[in-house]
Amino acid sequence: MNIRVEHAPGEVQVILRGPEDSAELLRILALLEQDATRLWVWDECRRTVALPIRDIIWGEVVDDKVFLYTAAEMYQTALGLGMLESRWEHLGLFRCAKSALVNLNAIQALRSLGGNRIEATLKNGEKIVVSRRYAPLLRERIQDGG
Repeated sequence: MNIRVEHAPGEVQVILRGPEDSAELLRILALLEQDATRLWVWDECRRTVALPIRDIIWGEVVDDKVFLYTAAEMYQTALGLGMLESRWEHLGLFRCAKSALVNLNAIQALRSLGGNRIEATLKNGEKIVVSRRYAPLLRERIQDGG
């Protein structure tokens, strides 16, 4: 990685150059937008897309890759589930299992399962299981109002 800083009057400008499918480039974009409400991801055609956090319904890890799902699309991100949750927990992202997260704003119904697990029905009809490790945290978040 090559970093060059130029001082000039006027507006601050950041230009990033790199391959279109660069994980390093996506990590840098994510750092620049830490408090933003969008996340830079790849779509199925490997194009870089700005995904609004509110559009994420759920996410999962498959073969060490993180995939995020909206009502209509699937995207890949270079960020891990823990990083996604810690950055955008205030917008509803919640770690619900070792390899999954859910947007609390996308949950339509909850049902208790055996083994202290919870089944969440999402607004797109998907059902996701909140593991027994994360179920108490979900109950706490629900009681606190989200």
